[in-house]
Amino acid sequence: MTKCSLYVCVALLGGIGRFPYASGTVATILAGIPFACILGFLPLPVSIFLLSLVILVSCHVSEQTERAFQTHDPKEVVIDELAGYLITMIGLPITVKSIFLGVVAFRLFDIWKPWPISFFDQKAKGGLGIVLDDVAAGVFAHISVWIILQFWN
Repeated sequence: MTKCSLYVCVALLGGIGRFPYASGTVATILAGIPFACILGFLPLPVSIFLLSLVILVSCHVSEQTERAFQTHDPKEVVIDELAGYLITMIGLPITVKSIFLGVVAFRLFDIWKPWPISFFDQKAKGGLGIVLDDVAAGVFAHISVWIILQFWN
């Protein structure tokens, strides 16, 4: 496997990015939920460190994949959904309720892209641009889920 194809494989989370319908949602469910569960059972500082690595790797492999595909923000790149969903879930309790709310809130913000998420989506370029709007959507979703969980016992 060449270096370029390794980057593409990671950016597409194996073959998930080639799913014909709602590949971002599929990636959130198939990759995000298991990774969030793993991080949820680790000490928070370790989880934050691993999440930081995921974000950095996401930016790098997204940049390389964008170059390989010779197109801006290829729709097949779904590692950014993994990073965004992990931000949504970091530090929250891992329950069926929180996982469900996290998926719904993250996908809502990622698709809707209210300001400032839309600003990052439109202005940031390259791998950082691919990942940054999902990071912002993850922050908005995290806050939303945290608030909902405070009132919904």
